[in-house]
Amino acid sequence: MEKFAEILMYTVPSAIVGALAYLLINRFLQNEQSRQMLELRKENQKHSAPLSMQAYERLILLLERSQIPGIISRVHRQGMSARLIQNEIASVIRSEFEHNITQQLYVSKNAWEYVKKSKDESLKLLNVAASKVADGSNSLEYSKELLTLLSAQETDWNQKAIDVVKAEFKKSF
Repeated sequence: MEKFAEILMYTVPSAIVGALAYLLINRFLQNEQSRQMLELRKENQKHSAPLSMQAYERLILLLERSQIPGIISRVHRQGMSARLIQNEIASVIRSEFEHNITQQLYVSKNAWEYVKKSKDESLKLLNVAASKVADGSNSLEYSKELLTLLSAQETDWNQKAIDVVKAEFKKSF
């Protein structure tokens, strides 16, 4: 029994010291790993922040260039039919959106949903205006109907999307 007590006298303190050493080394390694992850995150942020800022800028440009009155003035040509100007406006909106589709990587899901909603509502408005003008109408009649519908809208989705993107930008930077 005395031998057993003597063995315990040496092993218990050794086990305690070993356990404490293990805990301290483990905590040190966890802290070191956390520090390295923080450094990596900082480095990534240093590179991704300009890309993110550029994405917000591009989305604002997309939304500004997708405003229907501006598109009408850019695509209208003398002698266009209502159908032709409708297709031209829709093509510009889709093209602008598709050109900037990758920007969704750098903005929140909410902001991107507003950008998509703006595009969808604009395209829907084009179709509604087309259904309200007579077949064979010219581009001026169509444009007038389109602008009337645009001004009668309860919600300007384009402006709402611009406001959301700007607010998110201000919060992020």
